[in-house]
Amino acid sequence: MSGDRFMGRVQVEGAVAVVTGGASGIGRGLAVDLLERGASAVVLADVEETALERTVDELSARGRGSVVGMPTDVTDPEAVAALADATWERFGGVQVVCLNAGVFAGGHAWEVTDADWDWVLGVNLRGVAHGLRSFVPRLIDAGAPSHVLVTASMAAVVAAPTSAAYVTSKFAALGLAESLHHDLAFTGAGHVAVSVICPGMVATGIARSGRNRPPHLAGGTDTESSALALGAMRDLLPNSLDAEVGARHALGQALSGRFYCTTHVGDMWERLVGIENADRLAGRPPSFQMYE
Repeated sequence: MSGDRFMGRVQVEGAVAVVTGGASGIGRGLAVDLLERGASAVVLADVEETALERTVDELSARGRGSVVGMPTDVTDPEAVAALADATWERFGGVQVVCLNAGVFAGGHAWEVTDADWDWVLGVNLRGVAHGLRSFVPRLIDAGAPSHVLVTASMAAVVAAPTSAAYVTSKFAALGLAESLHHDLAFTGAGHVAVSVICPGMVATGIARSGRNRPPHLAGGTDTESSALALGAMRDLLPNSLDAEVGARHALGQALSGRFYCTTHVGDMWERLVGIENADRLAGRPPSFQMYE
């Protein structure tokens, strides 16, 4: 009952997948790779409707499977439940669920506003929780191999300065994915596999995620530290790993049976987690290492 091994591996060929935050970045990359691996349909959910329509058109033109877009605010549990209902009604089931939507706000821990906490935790943590509640019971009841992928971050295991809300949300998302794995094993639902993606620096639009911030959560942290965090991301991300390449690498790891998945080839995961664990075991304050 330890859940160390999957009882079954999902077959992507012919599968139906759902990807939240699917209009751009790693979500779009996951959709591309799923289609290239033979998925029969991918449902893309995103709050940014214009980008969603554009991505659906682009991926549909490739002719590799059915691509459907559904505007979805993952902070709204009813919207996520409607996403699950619509997918089951149209396709009769889902085999791969990628809970990927994410946003970023910067700032020192003592500077973060309530609006920032509500926005970042609402998308990065509660958005995942809503996805699990809407999809996992149906995956369990289906009784067939399926896979849930939660996109966290290297910031889920290695904290960084000027990013308190984001780091907190990603630590929590990682813990939620680990808890899900244990719960599925404990209840004998090992046919539902779980993986967590911990991207390093990938060329996405997350530094511009404020473009989708709802008006009722205006009033974000406006300090030198928040500007520093956003500026650093805007400088680093465009020259970072291509999102499709990173998504392909992470999905390949997940489908091979790995729980902790990364976007980068090499020893980044081992190096950074090794440093973090060594600090914890020795009782030292945590070191900061760039996860690029």
